[in-house]
Amino acid sequence: MSAERQSDPAGLARPVALAATLEPLSRLVSFSRAIAAEQVLQRMLRVATRELTRMLNAEACLVSRLEGGLLREVADYSSSEKSQVARGLSYYLADYPTTAAVLESGLPSSISADDAGADPAELFVLREMEMQSVLIIPLIIETATWGLIEVYDTRTRVFSGAERYLAELAATHIGALVAGFEHEEQAQRLYRETLASLSNALEAKDAVTSQHTEEVVRLAVGAAAELDLDLEAVRSVELGAVLHDIGKVRVPESILNKPGPLTDEEWAVMKTHPEIGEHILGPRRLPGDDREPAVPRRSLDLRSQGRARGRCRDAVRRRLRRGALPGTRPARQRRGGCPPAAAPE
Repeated sequence: MSAERQSDPAGLARPVALAATLEPLSRLVSFSRAIAAEQVLQRMLRVATRELTRMLNAEACLVSRLEGGLLREVADYSSSEKSQVARGLSYYLADYPTTAAVLESGLPSSISADDAGADPAELFVLREMEMQSVLIIPLIIETATWGLIEVYDTRTRVFSGAERYLAELAATHIGALVAGFEHEEQAQRLYRETLASLSNALEAKDAVTSQHTEEVVRLAVGAAAELDLDLEAVRSVELGAVLHDIGKVRVPESILNKPGPLTDEEWAVMKTHPEIGEHILGPRRLPGDDREPAVPRRSLDLRSQGRARGRCRDAVRRRLRRGALPGTRPARQRRGGCPPAAAPE
């Protein structure tokens, strides 16, 4: 019988050792699940600071972003009220050589208050925060330094190699999510700028339609706010309102700016603008919206047979009961093409 078998006749040592090995991995999996569930960058960073504090059994955590030579705190968490960290602070990287070295090397570093050889600036921060230890981890986004993570504790401790490795893995996951959020934000910004250019082109072509669009935007955003929609939904409503008449950029100015009533042929051209708008926008959805594009669906007049792929006028009435929303009647009626008395109620 082997010496190992003799010292552990019940065979308990190996399962215990395995559990000790898997426990940190289990904490890392829980951390990853928690931050991956968040859909907003700022919220994800706040959750990350909380989960990282718990994962390392620490007291507090900060995430700071590097902007030029300035580090600006963007998210934080404290496990107790008495250990509240300073929030929203910015500081010059050049004043903190150890932090600068971490960002330059890409390797984490641990500092304790009882380390006489530690960077005096870092020790001053520990005293001001009433902390005894800090683990500094660089936050890398793709190949660029985005910022850093600081994990604080009120105990004097040296973070172990395993704890540093866990923190690095957590920072890698945070970095991947930040990159995804920023790419999506950039794509949405470019998309909005492109659509704004189209809207400006329409405004330059037809001032009356531009005024009508402004009215639609104002009322649509007001309605969205009354419905207590979240900020992203309100922005999508606003963008949809801006673009609802974008197809008119392809309608001849002789029709758009005609001072009198339109002929049947001219109305036929005017009625094509929703489909033209859908063609201009292509298959893209409004940011944050996975529903069908609404551009070509509306009816010019609730009493008409409607158009746009056979949508039932009764369904339109139900959705727009208590009066048609702006945009469901021809803009021509605001132009003086027909007298107010002739406009549908």
